Amino acid sequence: MNFYRNFLNRIHKLPENLPASQYRSWVLINYSCIMGGVVHFLFIFMFALLGVTPLALINILSSVIWAYAVYFNLKGYIRICLALSNFEIVMHAYLCTIIIGWNTGFHYHILVMPSILFLSPLTLANRISISVLNLLLYSLLNYFFQAFPPIITINTILLNVFNFTNIGVFCFILAYFSFHYQGVVLKTEAQLELEHQKTNAALIERNEILSQLNEELTEAADYVKSLLPKPIYEGPVKTEWRFIPSKSLGGDAFGYHWIDKDHFAIYLIDVSGHGVGAALLSVSVMNSLRSQSLPDTDFRDCKQVLESLNVKFPSEKNNDMFFTIWYGVYKKSTRELAYASGGHPPALLLGENTKGGSVPILLRTPNYVIGGMPEIAYEKRKHMVTKHTKLYVFSDGVYELQKTDGSMWRFKEFADFMSKVKNEGQSKLDHLHQYAGNLMQSDNFEDDFTILEVAFT
Repeated sequence: MNFYRNFLNRIHKLPENLPASQYRSWVLINYSCIMGGVVHFLFIFMFALLGVTPLALINILSSVIWAYAVYFNLKGYIRICLALSNFEIVMHAYLCTIIIGWNTGFHYHILVMPSILFLSPLTLANRISISVLNLLLYSLLNYFFQAFPPIITINTILLNVFNFTNIGVFCFILAYFSFHYQGVVLKTEAQLELEHQKTNAALIERNEILSQLNEELTEAADYVKSLLPKPIYEGPVKTEWRFIPSKSLGGDAFGYHWIDKDHFAIYLIDVSGHGVGAALLSVSVMNSLRSQSLPDTDFRDCKQVLESLNVKFPSEKNNDMFFTIWYGVYKKSTRELAYASGGHPPALLLGENTKGGSVPILLRTPNYVIGGMPEIAYEKRKHMVTKHTKLYVFSDGVYELQKTDGSMWRFKEFADFMSKVKNEGQSKLDHLHQYAGNLMQSDNFEDDFTILEVAFT
């Protein structure tokens, strides 16, 4: 009993060199080869009792071949097992037909292998090739030996018994494999349906998570926008801005406020990368500037402000994120604009010339990004501001746009556009936004579209 249990366990334990997907076909081949070995072993005694000694000896050889076929299959060498099985089936059919005649029906078993191959893990090309070979061998056997006189003549009744038995066995084998194949198909369909349900459930869960994430990102973008200052329409300094967040939450932020009655601060920040982390860092920087909470810093001194920011926000403490900034302070009494930029695009100062056009002046200092390197010095510059002059401070998302022909809209083209466009029934900022969308043929910006206009009266 223990031997029987151990044997059953062995023929159901998949070898390590075979994938789990081949388990069902591997077990089926085990049972088929064992059944073939048992049947041919019984044929030894049957042919011996009938006095057909050559076939008794042949079945001894057949039993040995089937035993080797089972051995190789248990080791995971399915191809060798199938090759031995097919060799034995064809050899046995040919020798039985030659020795005791075509009418015994042993030739039918040549057609068994294609049905076994149909359920095997062999490639489709191998299945077709072996099936064609077996059909060819069956045709040759039929052509040469159907009318060939047998070497040994047996009783007609026994001949019919062999014939009907082999037909019955052949039909049983086909029915067995058909039933097994139906089971495989049903199981596969059930597995596919289960996987389909799992996939749908995963997609539904993913969509819910994405929807929730989009809602949170929208809330975060709205929060950032709520912190931005309101436009100023009256006074010595007037402001207007456009802030259109990109598809993903970005790191742009800006602000302006009166430091005292004579000094007006203007700043715009662009954090590297996108997402919640970049937005949080930009908000932290903006709050530090708005609340003037940097220690030992005179916020009227652009140089001190950038150096203090560089100390407070090192990239190694902010997930390797750094940011660029343009920071300026306008002194109302002298109309002097002091400014410093850290890795940021130059601001555009547009004043009117005698012909009514705009003369673009680039306001930039050659300073490094904020948070990139510790203990570096920053420099500032100054520029006199005349009446009716406008300052434009922006992030690179305003002009780094991919046009429909694949080329990029460059800074010089942007500066030329800003110096030439007129406020005819529409602000320059709206003209710019509309023109940028036309260039891309899209309303979706890859980066935040952020620009601030400051008009000095």
